[in-house]
Amino acid sequence: MKRFLAIASLLLLALPTLGATLRIEGERAWLAADGEPLSKVLRLFEQRGAEVLIDPTLELGRVSGDWENTTVERLIGQLASPNSFLVEWRRVTGPLGDLYQVSRIRIYGERLSAAKPLSPAGKVFDVVEGTNGVKYIRGEIMVGFKKGSTIEDLNALLRKLDGTLIEVIDPPGIYRIKLNDGMSVEDAMAIANAHPGVETSEPNLAYPSLEHATLSELGSGIGMNLNLQPGETAVAVFDSGLDPQYAGLDVIRGTFDAVDPTAAISDPLGHGTLTALVAAGVITPEAAEAVASGTAVLAIRTFDENGYTSSDTIMRALEFASNSGASIVNMSWGSEINSQFMELAMDYAAQNGLTLYASAGNEPTGEPIYPAGYDSVIAVGGLNPDGSKWEQSNYGDFVEVYSPAIAVFDGKTYAGTSISSPYTAGRAAQSQRE
Repeated sequence: MKRFLAIASLLLLALPTLGATLRIEGERAWLAADGEPLSKVLRLFEQRGAEVLIDPTLELGRVSGDWENTTVERLIGQLASPNSFLVEWRRVTGPLGDLYQVSRIRIYGERLSAAKPLSPAGKVFDVVEGTNGVKYIRGEIMVGFKKGSTIEDLNALLRKLDGTLIEVIDPPGIYRIKLNDGMSVEDAMAIANAHPGVETSEPNLAYPSLEHATLSELGSGIGMNLNLQPGETAVAVFDSGLDPQYAGLDVIRGTFDAVDPTAAISDPLGHGTLTALVAAGVITPEAAEAVASGTAVLAIRTFDENGYTSSDTIMRALEFASNSGASIVNMSWGSEINSQFMELAMDYAAQNGLTLYASAGNEPTGEPIYPAGYDSVIAVGGLNPDGSKWEQSNYGDFVEVYSPAIAVFDGKTYAGTSISSPYTAGRAAQSQRE
């Protein structure tokens, strides 16, 4: 890791706020600001993948000026003056070769330890809807390059886009790019797709969680078995997280917040807690047979408090699940959008040992939703307690298995294929042990 520590000076002027743009290419930076609060300028670095920490007792002014092709250290030093600063770097390896990115910026007075995160915890995705109705993360695109392309091909594209590389997601080898406000996602994709060396591009797509239906009649509900002991095969559950009160159960092997990797596990929606406990065997769906031993679960939060996730978050979760020793993944979410990059990520995960299960959907359209519709993913439909198909379950040739879809949790009865899928994943783990 490269670290730089220096002190420099800049006059921070109190002028009207007119906006700011930032581009970073390796160790060089371009910034234009006209009376922008320093805190807002620093958030531009956060949006481009850097963690920013600042001493909350410091007085922050406004920034005006144009920096053209300066070093990142010089720029941060001038923004931080008269205070001290530290810029930390990370080395990133990808299919185009190695590169360096800013990983952390600290601005502080007398003590380095006084620097605290600039933005509060609780990341929420900035989801917008394009002209074609597709929802995606504002100001971001994902780019895949052709074999034989180089770092210079990437940098040339960044110059055309006035963009900054946020991260390299490898596998499957995708470059995530942040745009300035003057460039639309649609225009950026058109430029990228015409650029030599680029294979294809997509928005950083946003995916909604599948909502459970709440039934008026209370199911029989045999209650929760909180004392189950897990087997060796672990199921990674990608959902809205886990209520911390259940994190200490023996069946919970671990937790991870893929939305905000620095945050402790939480579940602002409750959806993930139900799916995790179903996968573990703690909650038994209606008419299903209770298990004598549980399934180890890795609860991974992939959805924000508004019920959305993103392409990069799911890919990050797949990498974490694989590196953490999970054998099975459950995904109780879906969208009609068929993403080439998401399919590539799912295929890679399946080819490298993960068995993937996903909900078939809670609307009986007969049309696939994704990721359940990908060949590398096992789609799970829903059943009523009497064994008949649940009325709202999706169906079709892409659905490979149907499982119980109704469960009681916290005094309420829920129904959905997002119950069927974790139940099936948990039982698959049980069968591997047997």
